[in-house]
Amino acid sequence: MSIIKTKAKGSPFAPFMAEFVPLNALWEGLQPPYPSEHSARWAFRKLRNELASAQAVATHCGRNMIHPQRFAEVAERAAIAEFSNRVNHGLEANE
Repeated sequence: MSIIKTKAKGSPFAPFMAEFVPLNALWEGLQPPYPSEHSARWAFRKLRNELASAQAVATHCGRNMIHPQRFAEVAERAAIAEFSNRVNHGLEANE
């Protein structure tokens, strides 16, 4: 049996992907940001490029993982942009 030794003795171990959580955190638990799995997966697909650019998603061992804070920032920007588009289109239609 072999023992894996670290180069720096006594250094604290930083868990791999410690800040990432499984995708189901978007619809499960206390006060999830999405009301259902379907709506969370739809947002995940719709925002895929922005989420990747913000490093808010990762795939590890075939599982999609999210970084909750970064995901929330991307979703917030998208929601504001969506509202702005609706307001701007509404104003143009009235002119």
